[in-house]
Amino acid sequence: MNVFKFLLYAFLAFFAFQSLRVHAQAPEVCLAAYEKAEWEKVAIPGHISDRTVAGVGRLYFHVAPDDRCRLKNVFVVPNDRLEVYAQYGEFTEVIYWNPVSGAGTAGWVPSFRLVETAKVLGMARTNRDF
Repeated sequence: MNVFKFLLYAFLAFFAFQSLRVHAQAPEVCLAAYEKAEWEKVAIPGHISDRTVAGVGRLYFHVAPDDRCRLKNVFVVPNDRLEVYAQYGEFTEVIYWNPVSGAGTAGWVPSFRLVETAKVLGMARTNRDF
């Protein structure tokens, strides 16, 4: 991961975490989950970091990798593309780059809703071959 993206991600994550006081139900739980994940998360190499949101409905961002730390109005939808940075438990640390504004949104999302973009593209090519 290049230095600029890392610093931008850290900046965005910090402000997302600050919004925890307003949105999250259990600030103490979220702070503990965030701190633990920072030490124990597994980094994802940049060359395999592209993901696509799968499934149905909104995929909400969390300030920490815990179901109780969901942000109320911060989400992506199916087919949105994300960059992943790390994995911790059943959550993945991501950033979404808005294709229109270029603004980034960082946080944690449940991993089961993410599919490697290369796999999605590969499946599309396979379907066209039949």
